[in-house]
Amino acid sequence: MKDYFYKTKAYLATLNLSSADILDRKANALLNDGKAYEKASQALRRRFVRGAREVTGIDRGGRTTRIKREKAGGKFKYFVEGQNGAWFEPDERIWAVAMYGLWQDSKE
Repeated sequence: MKDYFYKTKAYLATLNLSSADILDRKANALLNDGKAYEKASQALRRRFVRGAREVTGIDRGGRTTRIKREKAGGKFKYFVEGQNGAWFEPDERIWAVAMYGLWQDSKE
């Protein structure tokens, strides 16, 4: 994980994680635990492979949101639904994985 997610690492380095929101803390936890990242990432990918068009996640404010995946060229891009209903692509994939990971955590 050292060589990935440069923007996320730079952003998280500027925060006081003890007072950060749940999404920032989850992204930081995934960055620092490669196995946890892979587990959440594989679970998200598996949901789409098995036919889901949209998957539930939890956003920065603790609200339920939707995540979708689209193929562009030979790669998949992940999109998150904003509060206004518009879809946007996060800077890096880890944010979609963190949102899905938060949703998984809420089910335990």
